[in-house]
Amino acid sequence: MGPRRYVICDIEATGLDEDRDLIEIALITFEDDKVIEVYDTLINPLRPIPEFISNLTMISNRELETAPKFYEVADAIRMRLEGAVFVSHNTEFDLGLLRKKYKEMGQELKVKNFCTLKVAQHEIPGLRNYNLDALCSFFGIKIEERHRAVGDAKATLGLFKELLQLRLKTYTKILFLPHHEKMLKKIPSKAGLLYFKDPNGKVLRFEASFNMEKTARELLEVKADNRDLLMKVEMVEGEVTGSALIAEFKKLLFHPYQPHWMIVTQELDTGEKFFKIRPYKKGLNGLWYFKEYLDAKKKLRTLEHGLKDQTFAYRDSGKSKEEIVQHNRKVDNFSKEARFPNDNLVIVGEGRTMGEKSLILVRDNHVVGYGYTEASEDEIYAGPEQYLTRRFFQHLGADLATRKYIRVLKNLRNKTESWRSLSLS
Repeated sequence: MGPRRYVICDIEATGLDEDRDLIEIALITFEDDKVIEVYDTLINPLRPIPEFISNLTMISNRELETAPKFYEVADAIRMRLEGAVFVSHNTEFDLGLLRKKYKEMGQELKVKNFCTLKVAQHEIPGLRNYNLDALCSFFGIKIEERHRAVGDAKATLGLFKELLQLRLKTYTKILFLPHHEKMLKKIPSKAGLLYFKDPNGKVLRFEASFNMEKTARELLEVKADNRDLLMKVEMVEGEVTGSALIAEFKKLLFHPYQPHWMIVTQELDTGEKFFKIRPYKKGLNGLWYFKEYLDAKKKLRTLEHGLKDQTFAYRDSGKSKEEIVQHNRKVDNFSKEARFPNDNLVIVGEGRTMGEKSLILVRDNHVVGYGYTEASEDEIYAGPEQYLTRRFFQHLGADLATRKYIRVLKNLRNKTESWRSLSLS
């Protein structure tokens, strides 16, 4: 944690009003990852305290009558705070009251401060309550002597150590908000579609996944990258689809893929083929599709770099027929990357329940649809159309998702799905 000295403070007061006064203060000096000193004293507020404060703190008026007055301990408090970082849970309250007391004496109190309340609100977005009890419960910190200065200061020290690790990105535990943790336990560790909902039940995000529990935990882990979901998500539900690709299809029903640009092949009068960016238009077939022009441009540069012929680059004459044929062969090979491995194929994987299988059918380089069945794989491959429960007609989003999915399947170690080419018959 470094050589910096921290003083963890907790104050008990006569109340929360502007005219409040101190009745007890605890200062825990913390340096080099250990407690150096614990200082605690009652303070006579020079007036009776309300009964509810006495009941809350178990501090009696009789005890306070014999306690030192603030000006009698002011130097002892200042000595401990000077050069240290002031830490408390709600420094606006604690440090504000201390500064007020020194101001009454004609003095000024200047210290750097670390508010565990504000830091917790920043580092743990979405928590329903940020009071000391809720945060200590969240981190598993036991509070002894609640509403007494030393007990609360010790709890604040425990909280401070946890929050400092979070702020410094050295925290090793994985944390979840309590209301998320309960729901995460109900999410199956199967492929499917996740629904992240706000308090009104509105879906904020859909996420297709091979393992819904793992994905949900990654997206709801308490960390800065997940701030938006942590702040807004009240509920998370999972729909088992067996196949993560079918989950992608279902996601497309809510968020259709709308490209703005595409890369196509065109041909010169010489017969030489080349790649070109064109605005997307429904009905026109492209090889690659993009929402952003810069992404399309980046892909085009990569393709052109792969087609570049250094031998030809330093010649003044045009390409020969043989060179054009060789060049076009390269164009065709690159174009195959944007197509299915075979124009007709079926992907078979796990179903939603034991014994059930999922299938996705591709015909003529387009996804025809998907379905579920308990038939054998041989029966599926022999006549996949009869098992379809949902059909598509040249659905661009489904085609692109499936092409990408097949590339993912090739690289997966533990495959739960596989594809097989089909004949046209």
